[in-house]
Order: sequence, then structure tokens, then C-alpha cells
Amino acid sequence: MKTFLTFVTSIALTLVASMAFGQQSGPVSSLSQRNIPQLPGADGTPYYGSTKDLNWFYRELPPPRKVQVHDLIHIRVDERSQTFSDGEFNTRKSGQYTAILKDWLKLDGIDGVTPAPQPNGDPSIAGTLTNRLQSQAEMETNESLKFTIASEVQEILPNGTLKLEASKTIQVNDEVWVYHLRGICRTEDINPNNTVLSEQLAELSITKEEKGAIRNAYSRGWLLQLWDSVHWF
Repeated sequence: MKTFLTFVTSIALTLVASMAFGQQSGPVSSLSQRNIPQLPGADGTPYYGSTKDLNWFYRELPPPRKVQVHDLIHIRVDERSQTFSDGEFNTRKSGQYTAILKDWLKLDGIDGVTPAPQPNGDPSIAGTLTNRLQSQAEMETNESLKFTIASEVQEILPNGTLKLEASKTIQVNDEVWVYHLRGICRTEDINPNNTVLSEQLAELSITKEEKGAIRNAYSRGWLLQLWDSVHWF
């Protein structure tokens, strides 16, 4: 019985303390001690505080970062392209020709040239020339490039945009990958985590170079490059 009375007394004291705490005028700074957010009602209930006081999850945005020359900004490159081309070429030429030799000449000694007689008539030749070329080609390419690189602010233009430049080299044994990137971005496009997407860069230039056994395995030799550049057929 004594235990039950102690339990009831504890509950009563807790309720009284909660009611007294609910009558505080306005919110407090601690999140665990804030009043339940309430909007002004029709009965003229006063409005306490601003939005940040009425929302438990409100967080103020950090002040805009001031970017300076030589600051580092991460660029997330995610470029994809797809190309499909289909072409057909067909040409045909046909011609007829006839050639007749009306006159001919012969040497008459050392100092003279006289017309040569043609007792069998004028020699002639006739023929037909036909030329036909037909070509059909189809090409489909899919390319993807995805990596993250740290760039350096090279210049701040008069309108506030940033000129970025980045370089990155990765070497694993004999395999070497070299990346170069240039572009211009706006300050407001930089995320709070100091990252900007490649699709937001103007005048974007990306260069990727590969060296090593893997590159040599699928690259064409100089003889094949010369053969393809001439286009014999």
C-alpha cells in the first residue's frame, strides 16, 4: 500500500510540474525544453518568436563563403555521351565515247613532214564507261567519364565567376592516368561541401591521357593509322 501511494504521488508531482512548465511565456533556447509550436488562434493567442523558434528542426544556413585566388574547389565530373549515325551513299556514272583519227603524218626524209595516207579509212575507237560506287556505314558510340578532382582558383573575373584549373596524375606500377580540367563556374554553384558539378562549368575542357601496357594493348600501330588515314578504298 505504501509503495502504491508513493507511485501516485510521483505521478501527481510530475503532472503539476509539466503544467507549470507549459505556462512559460515564449520558447527557450534548449531544444528539449521548448514549448510545442503553436500558431495564433482565433481567440487572439499571442505569437511568440519567429520561424526558427516555432520549428524544432530549423537550422540557420552558414554564411556564404568568400572565395579567393588559389583556393581549392572539388569538381565532380560525371559526363556521358551517346552518338548514333547511319549513312548510305550510292552513285553511278555512265558514259559513251567515240574517237576517230582523221589525219596522220609521216616523215619525208630529214627536213620534211607530209600527210600519211590511210588506205583503210580513218582509224576509230568506240567504248562505254560505267562507274558505280556504293557505300553504307553505321556507327554507335557510348562514352562515360566519372571522377572527382581538386581544382585551384586561377582567377576571379570582374563579374564574380571563377576560372578553375585542375591536374591529376595516378600511377599504378607501369600504368599512368593523367587528367587535366579547365572551366569557369559561378560562386553560387559551389555546394556547402565545397563541391561543384562538371555540368555547371562553362568552357569546360577535359583531357585524359593513358600510358602503359593496357593502353598499348588496344591502341593502333603507326602502320594501321597511316593505312586508315589514306583511305585506299
